[in-house]
Amino acid sequence: MLRKALFNIIRQEQREIEDKLEKEERSSTPDVARLVSLRQEVTSLRRELEHFHDV
Repeated sequence: MLRKALFNIIRQEQREIEDKLEKEERSSTPDVARLVSLRQEVTSLRRELEHFHDV
């Protein structure tokens, strides 16, 4: 149960970061440093979620 809760928290955070990334990419003047940072964070969260293959 705790694993599922943790999975859901990480997944929600990933969605929020992906939304921010998408918004930044659509910006008329995207901040390249912010794009890199958000992409790294999304990748990190995806890796974290890989540990929950049984959830």
